Amino acid sequence: MSQVVYNLMNGSTLRCMVPPTTPGGGAYGNASLPLGLAGQGMYIMVNIDTNNRYAGISTDLTQRFNTRLATVTEMGFSEQEMEKIWLFWGAVATQNTPGYLGNNNPQFVMVTDYSAPLVVNVDGVGINLEKLLIRFLLLHLGAGGTVSNNLLAWGPYVNPTASNISVTLNWPAGYFNTTTSSAVWQSGQAW
Repeated sequence: MSQVVYNLMNGSTLRCMVPPTTPGGGAYGNASLPLGLAGQGMYIMVNIDTNNRYAGISTDLTQRFNTRLATVTEMGFSEQEMEKIWLFWGAVATQNTPGYLGNNNPQFVMVTDYSAPLVVNVDGVGINLEKLLIRFLLLHLGAGGTVSNNLLAWGPYVNPTASNISVTLNWPAGYFNTTTSSAVWQSGQAW
């Protein structure tokens, strides 16, 4: 069995993206990004009121979320509203099935390029890791809500490899009841 592991081990609410307010209610000061949000990787945003989720990739997480700072202020989102939106980010690793190409002890390989489309070979077959994460969120982390990446969210995604793939999502404690979720995506199975 091959493996895909989403290690989104950084997390924060997005409250920091709202500029501090004065006692009279006017905004002042600078909004900021979550501490440590930098580099490239995958991310998931979750609104805890609605359970709506957005999963994505970026070659520059700082730039990706810097462009959202003005929107938060311009749309008048409050600290209380942004406190309900969590962001998890991190990296992905894959591992081929033991025995693939004669390698009985395959190593995990970290994804190093998060350009779109994020397609990585697993057992010699290209897997779209962004689409896989979105389908995993819809089918295995359920509990209502939506995933708003409509281009990748809808329509089944069939495991194109000849082996089953263990898919694991890890995140820090704080929002979900547990810190990991796993499922086996069987060869030929549609998620």
